Amino acid sequence: MEASMNREQYGSPDRNPGRNPDDGSDADSDLEELKGDIAKFDESVREFLASHHGSAETPRAARGGSRGRGARGPRKAAKPRGDITARLSKVNQAFLGGDYDQALDLAFEVIRINAETHQAWTALSSIFRERGELNRALSAMVYAAHLRPKDVSGWHRCASFALETMEDDEGGNLHTARPCYSAALRADPTDLEARLGKAAVCHRQGHLSAAIVEYKTILRRRPYDLDLVRKLAEACVDTKNAVTTVPSAIQAYRQFFDYEAKTQSQYNRDALWHDVGIYVELFASAGRYREGVQELKALSRWLVGRASEQYWDNWQTDDREWDADDERRSSVSDFDAINSNPLLYGNALPQDLRIRLAIYRLRLGHESEALKHLDWLGSDDSHTRDFVNDFPFLAYELATELARCGRQSLAVRYYELLRALPGETDPATLLQLGRCYLAIGEQPVAEECFLAAIDADEDSIDARIELANMYEKAREDEEALILAAEAMALREAQDQPCTGGPSVEGSSAAAQSVESDHGPAQRRKPRARANDKPAKPGDGPKKPVIPRRYRPKGLAGADKRLQDEQARAVKLSRQYEAVRDLKRQILAGRSDLVPTWMATSKELVDDFRSLKRFYTWDKYLHFLGSKGPLQHPGAEQQDSELSQMYERLSRSIAPQADHHGREPGSPGLNAHQGISFEDWLDLFLDYAIGLAIAHRRNEAYQICQAAKDSTVFQSSEHDFVIYVAWSVCAIYTNDEERCVATARHLMRDDAISDSYRMFALLSRLCQSPVSWYTSGPAQKFILRQIKAIDASHVGASIQRWDQDAELTGAATGPSGINVDVCLLMVYGHILFTSTSYAYSLGYFLRARSLDPTNPMINLSLGLAYAHYGLKRQSTNRQYLLLQGQAFLSQYLQSGQNGAGGSMAERLYNVGRLFQLLGTSYLSSRYYTQALEACKIEGGNKDLSSCILMNSIVSLMSVKNNSMAFSLLKDNLRL
Repeated sequence: MEASMNREQYGSPDRNPGRNPDDGSDADSDLEELKGDIAKFDESVREFLASHHGSAETPRAARGGSRGRGARGPRKAAKPRGDITARLSKVNQAFLGGDYDQALDLAFEVIRINAETHQAWTALSSIFRERGELNRALSAMVYAAHLRPKDVSGWHRCASFALETMEDDEGGNLHTARPCYSAALRADPTDLEARLGKAAVCHRQGHLSAAIVEYKTILRRRPYDLDLVRKLAEACVDTKNAVTTVPSAIQAYRQFFDYEAKTQSQYNRDALWHDVGIYVELFASAGRYREGVQELKALSRWLVGRASEQYWDNWQTDDREWDADDERRSSVSDFDAINSNPLLYGNALPQDLRIRLAIYRLRLGHESEALKHLDWLGSDDSHTRDFVNDFPFLAYELATELARCGRQSLAVRYYELLRALPGETDPATLLQLGRCYLAIGEQPVAEECFLAAIDADEDSIDARIELANMYEKAREDEEALILAAEAMALREAQDQPCTGGPSVEGSSAAAQSVESDHGPAQRRKPRARANDKPAKPGDGPKKPVIPRRYRPKGLAGADKRLQDEQARAVKLSRQYEAVRDLKRQILAGRSDLVPTWMATSKELVDDFRSLKRFYTWDKYLHFLGSKGPLQHPGAEQQDSELSQMYERLSRSIAPQADHHGREPGSPGLNAHQGISFEDWLDLFLDYAIGLAIAHRRNEAYQICQAAKDSTVFQSSEHDFVIYVAWSVCAIYTNDEERCVATARHLMRDDAISDSYRMFALLSRLCQSPVSWYTSGPAQKFILRQIKAIDASHVGASIQRWDQDAELTGAATGPSGINVDVCLLMVYGHILFTSTSYAYSLGYFLRARSLDPTNPMINLSLGLAYAHYGLKRQSTNRQYLLLQGQAFLSQYLQSGQNGAGGSMAERLYNVGRLFQLLGTSYLSSRYYTQALEACKIEGGNKDLSSCILMNSIVSLMSVKNNSMAFSLLKDNLRL
């Protein structure tokens, strides 16, 4: 730009053709020198700027070109103001001094002034970490990282901290770590550490497809990283659709082994045997057993140092290459037995890979070849036991394949060794062992195995089906129906999550428990360690769908069954004595024993509930949780074997059983296992109330319902006690609906005054709104009872007098019909509470005609008239208020005439009415009399406090503050 301006100002020789070029002067030479210096300076400036910005582009030749847009992205954060810096300094000083509370307050003050101060958030994170508030520390770190989104190290710190503090909330921290790694990748897409961390988090969350994508991306940069290949293989096998994902893991392993065969890297050959096992298992998981056998033998040959003997690839129908002797190998023309080393053939193949060869041969139908491999284990149980201890997972797969091929006797050997391993036995092992014993005709042993499988896995469906089939064939139809109902309930429970929403792939514990019963095709996983065991179903504690119960051995001998019954009776007696002793100690003040008492009581209650003879079939099947196929007809369900068995057994057993009604199992039965039924009922109700106190409402109600449904608790006395306990549970759990329902039941069975008082009491004790007390169902229920009494009264009057006799005055007439005053008062109060004062007056007056001197009736009438008079729609308001005052005067006068009750309370109630009406001078007078009466009667603290408070409020409402203050000073006790 400057050069062009100079040219325009001074002119150019080319533009003056008449000028002689030889006539140059010193001024022209100076001008040319100046132009050159300016050009050199401009060039040096451009080079400096290019080197400063790291640009490798060649500077533009044309200086008059357009300007560039500059660097993109957010503007660099400005330095904090002086006051912010001073406050941050104070935060650091307080933090270093250990005063975390002051440091926290100062940090929050900085954030309040400017929430985008990065140092404040980092300081806040450090403070929370020192105080042990890890979740808040993580949140502060994430906020700080968002303020500097291009800082990759900040995102790494957040993700690492989230993964290090996962003890309390693993799911939440994983959900936080994953976006942090994603943010780091947005800032730097080439960051392999962030990508690897994201893949690990996705794998741990069960999002295996996302993890596989990340592993593949990393492998493009690091194709020969063995750890990455292993992780990819594990993720591929764990996916639901392993057939489509496993080929990528196979390709990654094949690429790694090809590279290792060409270059001798740092990996030890002996350490690669483990990866060979994983590699061939990938082929097996995809059903490619022939390729798995071929690759296993080829890689094993390479690892032992015989990679040049490729002629063995032509012998894939058998495994003579790995025989113990040269008998079959000698028939191969390319094999040189004289110059070969026998240590590189049969004995060189590791035992676990040989067993894999045997498993694959069994799946291919080559049983004779598979049995040759099993001969290496020998007949010595100790040698086989060592193999099972080292490789239990392989032993399970081998036994399963042997059982599938019809060699159950040989499979039993391996299953028994798996069962004898220390620790809890895998339920799948017990199930398969029972099936093997059943196939060879040993039904009693098979029954024990199936029962043990149910004990080990409460949600085992297949074990119940096998047992039900056995019992049906043995004519044990009742137990068969119970097991079929349990299996139906479990299947319904497992179907619910599937319809509720998508499940995380490869992470469902319920799915694992189902898959564990169907053989190795679903159980197969990459072998991470040599001592892996079959996974046990269910990772965390959960409430069982089917309650535990005693399961008698129906196929065992008579002596064995008698012995089991006697042992069970002794156990129950000891538990009951323990419960009684714990209850005495708890009543004496040992509240720390409540959990132990609850656990022991639960075992006894569940044992009683599990006995069919104490319940009808419909109640017992409902207890098991099965709705049955008849309630939910469906084509798939009815066509299944389980549904057909359930229908068949239900038709043959349930109708005959229910024909006997709800009678106990035997006529003179009054105890169970030496414990009377009265004690059993006390145990039920005590346990239910204990559950209610622990705020476990549904479980408490289930126990009460179980006691009500039992055939041994059907007397009226039992029914009354059960419903009273049920109401106590409702009170503890603040369930007004249940309180009202229980009170209605008591009123329906016993239409007496106490039942009506119980209804009012339960409604009062439950600390919740009066919506259920004044609800339509409760109101109609009581009204029907009143109408029934009126109808019976009218009928009796018609029988006594002529048809034309006048029926007025029936409530107090000579008919002798007993109309319950409590019933009329309860219904009147329901109407009163729902502000239907005009209608409530009618029932209060009916009650007063039966009991004119009852002070409660007079008080209710006085309040009803007063509230009715205060309503906006009321007519003749003065008359209604005077009526109310008249009844309250009778209420007060009855106390002065020596009737029962507190006189102070009566005076207080009258004072409250006058305060309601706005006549404070009258209310103050009655309050003063009430205080004096309260002192005379002994000084009820609660009543005196209420009187004093209302008296002060009444005085202040008429601006008599001095009197209110004086009264407060006289009665205030500090």
